[in-house]
Amino acid sequence: MARSTHGTRADDTFATMRADILAGRLAPGEKLKFPELGARYGVGVGVLREALTRLAEQDLVRSQPHQGFQVTPLSAADLTDLTAARVAIECLVLRMSLAEGDTPWESDLVAKHHTLERTPQYDQDDPERVSDAWSRAHADFHHTLLAGCRNSRLLSIANSLRDSAELYRSWSQQHSRHPGRDVIAEHRTLMELALARETEAAVAALARHISHTTEILLDGDRSSQLDDGFPGTPPELLARMADAERIAVETTL
Repeated sequence: MARSTHGTRADDTFATMRADILAGRLAPGEKLKFPELGARYGVGVGVLREALTRLAEQDLVRSQPHQGFQVTPLSAADLTDLTAARVAIECLVLRMSLAEGDTPWESDLVAKHHTLERTPQYDQDDPERVSDAWSRAHADFHHTLLAGCRNSRLLSIANSLRDSAELYRSWSQQHSRHPGRDVIAEHRTLMELALARETEAAVAALARHISHTTEILLDGDRSSQLDDGFPGTPPELLARMADAERIAVETTL
């Protein structure tokens, strides 16, 4: 059966709102009021509520009792906890992916990297914003990197944590071109180490890749974007991230 018009409109509204949140057109912490959203997206309350519920499942929006929805605020404490969880789980799943991934997985990884490397990172019409196409290609590459893992529950947890980090990752990209950071080289290194089954080096590279974005957001110039922003990066937060990286690199199955 064909999808209902309501379902199709909810899908389209979800996709458009998600892109607007990740591009910063709907800012972290912004209140999402149904009349304004209805006028902006040209849909009714039912469609909006379905789209917002799906966005809440990805932790891109939050429901506030008696206050409606808001774009998920950015928090230094939450970001640090999320980063530690991602490093631990994604690095574990990467180990399994490299041990269990087959030839079709290798081919898919090469293809996804090819698309990512050739997709412009920034929007041609708005050079300060990361393009929606690059965001999709980036997510596809990282999902594929882990997809050799045959434990569906662990893989689902890892992908869920990556989805939760999407807002932080996008916000960091909107605010800096990352002087001295070569994101293209980082992704190529991850692909090459994965294909060579260089497990320890690949795990270390992934842990560093994940933590780097957190360090950028905790930088003094950007920490004001966080709800609990602070001048500079507190030593205890850096220490927690360093511990997460060390444990992930040292863990063996």
